[in-house]
Amino acid sequence: MKKAGLIMLCGLLAAVFIGWSQSASARPQYKKEHDAKYKDSKIAGALKEAKCNACHYGKSKKNRNDYGKALEKSGLSKKSYTELKSDKPALAKHVKEALEKVLKEKNADGETFGDRIKAGKLPGTAPKE
Repeated sequence: MKKAGLIMLCGLLAAVFIGWSQSASARPQYKKEHDAKYKDSKIAGALKEAKCNACHYGKSKKNRNDYGKALEKSGLSKKSYTELKSDKPALAKHVKEALEKVLKEKNADGETFGDRIKAGKLPGTAPKE
């Protein structure tokens, strides 16, 4: 009986700690809008294969490549997502505007992200280590 009580207590504590932990801040609407924008372009296949690595690199989604950083500067921040996530049309509009704005930005090699996308290349490149 004591073992069963101890196991239940451990399970309850684990559930409480999991509930208190921070939730992931994944923003699938960003990817959804991005994929929709380029679904009929040369880059569609590369985006499908790259998934989140179109904007990120490595194992942590905190690692943004140059394209991901430019999108963040263009307004796709955690703060704006938190403010708009309950209003899906406003969030979609915000994402579309940021995606359009970032096309004119240049990467470290002087290429615009828009030119890379038109050429069918992934827009972002991870930093050289």
